[in-house]
Amino acid sequence: MRWNSIRFRITALATAVVAVVLVVAGLSLVLVQRAVLTDSLDTALIQRAEDIVGLLESSPAPDELSQGATEAFAQLVGEDGNVVVSTPNLANDPPLRIPVDPQEGTTIQTLEGLEVDDDHFRVLSRVISGVGVLHVGTTYDVVTESTAVLTSSLAVVVPIVVAMLAILVWWLVGRTLRPVEAIRTEVASIGSTDLHRRVPGSGSGDEIDRLAGTMNAMLERVETSVTRQQRFVADASHELRNPLTRIRAALELERRDAGDPKVIDDLLEEVVDLQHMVEDMLYMARADAGANKPVLRRVDLDDVLLREARSVHSRVDVAMDMSRVSAAQVYGDPSQLGRAIRNLVTNAERHARSRVQVSLFEDDGSAVLVIADDGPGVPSEQVQFVFERFTRLDEARSADAGGTGLGLAIAREIAEVHAGTLNLISNGSPGATFEMRIPLAD
Repeated sequence: MRWNSIRFRITALATAVVAVVLVVAGLSLVLVQRAVLTDSLDTALIQRAEDIVGLLESSPAPDELSQGATEAFAQLVGEDGNVVVSTPNLANDPPLRIPVDPQEGTTIQTLEGLEVDDDHFRVLSRVISGVGVLHVGTTYDVVTESTAVLTSSLAVVVPIVVAMLAILVWWLVGRTLRPVEAIRTEVASIGSTDLHRRVPGSGSGDEIDRLAGTMNAMLERVETSVTRQQRFVADASHELRNPLTRIRAALELERRDAGDPKVIDDLLEEVVDLQHMVEDMLYMARADAGANKPVLRRVDLDDVLLREARSVHSRVDVAMDMSRVSAAQVYGDPSQLGRAIRNLVTNAERHARSRVQVSLFEDDGSAVLVIADDGPGVPSEQVQFVFERFTRLDEARSADAGGTGLGLAIAREIAEVHAGTLNLISNGSPGATFEMRIPLAD
């Protein structure tokens, strides 16, 4: 459960609000019940006092007052401080020590510790002119016990109601937000090669359905933009390939027949580099469109490595050490694997001072290709950019032109479509070391 989720926050807020409301309502109910029961008790005491006063005014006056309820009592204290008459449960008892203000006339109060009992009593005291003070009381337990039962019941019921409400709100909010989670999951799974996918909508026209419609409209705009961009790159690459091919052929023919060989060689090198860049751009455009699916078959990776390494080795001042190349067979596309190896070897040779070390061995179910140069290496602050497209770090590594900036990005793309990896495992002096791992064939 995520504590910062909307579902949790709504549930917590709703539960807290309802809990506060129920607690306040419960306390109010207890207070109202106490007040109602107390008023009822006071009314009964007033009526009882009226009845006793009527009896006292009758002739002859009674020698004893009726007790009524078991825990009720009545006592008339004369002006001289002696008991005039009382109920049987106070017979022979001294006068009750209850403070009375003669100016009040009638006083009702709750007392504890009377000689009658240790319980709480509700006592009415009435001053009768010329006679004395009449005390009429009854137990207050009916009020305290009733409110205690109500309080105990609420203490059990309120937490149960709050817990049930929390469960209900959690379920309702989860059910309400389920379409939002479905939209989020679908959007999270949409990659650059499947922008045609859309998020599900309920068709109800509510806020969530409108959100789904907005997301689909955005995905459609992104798909249109990416498709237009990919089409532009592909079209530009196709359009450039033909004239470059013709220019290259013409330059090669001119070099063979006549002209300044050095100038023609320089121009031819520029055209070849430009042709390679166009081919790299076309490959990346096809990769973005998901069109570079490898045709897998058993490939002797050592044969591909030796062939490509020898074909791109052009610097006479750089030694190519391939003594550590051993046999390794993988499932892959020979042309794509050859392209990746060619890019890695070309990159190493371009930046090497005097030596390039090429190794191939098997390790933990993978064919491991390691290509290391003894050049200046990659600055630590630029390591994260090595495999990004059109990245050139040659100002720090070399003084020459330094390729198109797509070679390492293409090599990693090829490794990944073959379920492998390509990483820079060593950088800095001496040189940089790249490691490519491809799963071995069964």
